Amino acid sequence: MKKPIIGVTALFDDEKNSIWMLPSYLDAITDAGGVPVILPIIDNEEDIKILVNKFDGFLLAGGQDINPEIYNENKSTHCGDVNIARDTMEKALLNEILNVDKPILAICRGFQLLNSYLGGSLYQDIKIDRNNNKDSVHRQEKPYNKPTHKVMIKKHSLLFDIMKKEEIMVNSMHHQAIKKVSPKVSDAAISEDGVIESIYMKDRRFVLGIQWHPEHLYKDYPEQFNIFKEFISRCY
Repeated sequence: MKKPIIGVTALFDDEKNSIWMLPSYLDAITDAGGVPVILPIIDNEEDIKILVNKFDGFLLAGGQDINPEIYNENKSTHCGDVNIARDTMEKALLNEILNVDKPILAICRGFQLLNSYLGGSLYQDIKIDRNNNKDSVHRQEKPYNKPTHKVMIKKHSLLFDIMKKEEIMVNSMHHQAIKKVSPKVSDAAISEDGVIESIYMKDRRFVLGIQWHPEHLYKDYPEQFNIFKEFISRCY
């Protein structure tokens, strides 16, 4: 039986100068019926076009902060580590994926990159830039398979079509967040304290970005598994 082949962007360890991957991303794709493959970090545009042609869909995974230069800001002292090589590769990758309209599931950093690349911007640190010292917990401690805050989902959005719920509980492991929503996407969900939690593109085959980490939740919460199942179903 044919299964979709899914390219997964790699995490990068600066100290060890190596790529790596949390198995939960790969497990979620496999359990949903896809075959995950970790992508290399390369910058040759022709090679990236070849990669995009070979895969049926792409998962943009978490990792370091996005370089603020992407959304035309200077890097502040409260911005975390960035990885220029990964940013460069993933911008070119995202550009080509959108050009050929293949499905994208963007999680955490991937969600932030999607918005930034398409003309939006980020808070470089939620607590400092938004004076956000209470309400939703956006940077929880382990275990990561335990939800910590509520998210409200917009009706008639792609996420609502997948989840069939107006409110869900999610986990959270980020210190940055969307500040300005890109004019090329629509917001689909928001946290109790006003942080954008999901975006999507209406004019594409499937482009969904989410701030939380469903790969840690999907085994215990069926609605979270629906995200991966819907993504894989759009990759055929």
